[in-house]
Amino acid sequence: MKKKIIIIVGLAVIVIAAGLYFIINSNSEETTAASEKQLYTCGMHPDVISEEPGDCPICGMKLVPMKNTSSKSSGEKKILYWRAPMDPNEIYDKPGKSKMGMDLVPVYDDEADGSGIVSIDPVVVQNMNVKTAVVEKKALSSEVITNGILTTNEKTEYIVTTRVNGWVENLYINYTGQPVAKGQKLMDIYSPELVAAQQELITALNYQKAVNNTSFKDVQESGDELLKYSVRKLQLLELSESDIEKIKSTKEIKTYVTLYSQNSGTVLEKNVLDGQKIMAGMPLLKIANLSSLWLTADVYEYELSKIKEGAKTEIRFNYLPGKIYAGKVSFIYPTLDSKTRTAKIRIDIPNSKGELKPSMFANVIIKGKDLGVYPVIPENAVLRGGRRDIVIIALGEGKFKPQEVTLGGYSDGYYQVLEGLTEGSKIVTSAQFLIDSESNLRAAVSQFKVGDKSIEHEKKDAAKNNQVKPNEDAAGVANKKASNKADETKDDSNSNHETTSTLIRTGVIDLKAIDKNKDGKVYQDFMDWNVISDEPGRCQVCNMILQEITLEEAKNNLIKHGFKVK
Repeated sequence: MKKKIIIIVGLAVIVIAAGLYFIINSNSEETTAASEKQLYTCGMHPDVISEEPGDCPICGMKLVPMKNTSSKSSGEKKILYWRAPMDPNEIYDKPGKSKMGMDLVPVYDDEADGSGIVSIDPVVVQNMNVKTAVVEKKALSSEVITNGILTTNEKTEYIVTTRVNGWVENLYINYTGQPVAKGQKLMDIYSPELVAAQQELITALNYQKAVNNTSFKDVQESGDELLKYSVRKLQLLELSESDIEKIKSTKEIKTYVTLYSQNSGTVLEKNVLDGQKIMAGMPLLKIANLSSLWLTADVYEYELSKIKEGAKTEIRFNYLPGKIYAGKVSFIYPTLDSKTRTAKIRIDIPNSKGELKPSMFANVIIKGKDLGVYPVIPENAVLRGGRRDIVIIALGEGKFKPQEVTLGGYSDGYYQVLEGLTEGSKIVTSAQFLIDSESNLRAAVSQFKVGDKSIEHEKKDAAKNNQVKPNEDAAGVANKKASNKADETKDDSNSNHETTSTLIRTGVIDLKAIDKNKDGKVYQDFMDWNVISDEPGRCQVCNMILQEITLEEAKNNLIKHGFKVK
């Protein structure tokens, strides 16, 4: 009897143990399956997450499988802090709203990475069309290639004019472009004023001769003074010394004055005709020596550091293909053109054979300073910021790391890297902004994949805000949020009186013109800074809530991020 009882009890224990093992093993498999459930996300909108494949409700892109980054620990994960989805530097110690009006997302202890490395699913990386390049160490070209225009040498230009009123008696210059030699006659001018001045000289000579025999010293001195002033008057009227001496000796009045060429050159302008009445100070001819010309070229301000006075140049003209003229930079003009952001430089070019003509177009290569050998990167690899420059380093296997760099010179689409990178590093040259977006929104992905407790907490908050029903699952919550986001965008675009084209400001932004109600405030997007409205609403680019700020704050934000403000 006792043996039967022992056997029955033993069988009962075995059955109970087997049942417990089956239940525990079943729960473990369900837990493992639940934790390893495949989720799908959008490469452009990482906050859109679904348990099934499909299309993104915001942009329509195909959802891609997500890499499972759930914690290996079965216990509840610890939240370190809360941060804004679009700005990882905006950190809070409790949940709430970001400056952009978005819900803060938690960062857990197993997600914090002090090194700043970002891990992205390889499928997402492929959809982003991420391209990379290897950092090379080389010397950038110091040459500056630009265009220029030939002009006359201002040092050889002069204007022919007269100091008396009169008429052109004889004109010896017949056409524009006529060559003239130094001392050559240009024209004869008849001037009643000049005739009167000559008569005064003859009168002064006669008076001096008459008073020379007087015994009164004062009278003799007056004769000398009168002659002196008469000669000085003719000199001021540009009568030559030889003509004045001739009048003294012959006492004959010259009815006209002859103008002579001061230097050899070419007549560039002819503003007078034979027999024409002229006025004192009137420009009659413009003459310049074309044996030496100036070439003025435009150089962008970021290239000015490469050149200096005395730099050698190579100049080519379409007029003479194959021929290279050598020159030197003789002057760098001290001001910039406010519209083109260029400075003018001057190059002296000899033209003794007369082959070159003013206003000819030239291609110029300026031999600049030596920039040295440094690591160089393509300009499209740099994320330019107001205070710092960032590149994304590709570490392999879907891992990326932002790196601050100090940039040096620029040439032909490449920047020198003075600090921050070494030769051989692999950097991202496209889709950097998408990688940045992926890294900023990782916390939102992790929040979606927490345990049942976190999901239930989310459901309660959503039900309280009349956004979801309590019986909706996690995928439904995410999909409905995305749907509501799209609906809000549609509603805002219908209710907003301003169109996309007027919200996105370009060129020089006039904040006072945007402030139509004159309250001194506008609404600005803190991601797309040039999206500004006078009414509340959402950004037409990223759908963020526009934030109300003062005109001065909006102005400072625009200037800080490189926009021009009126």
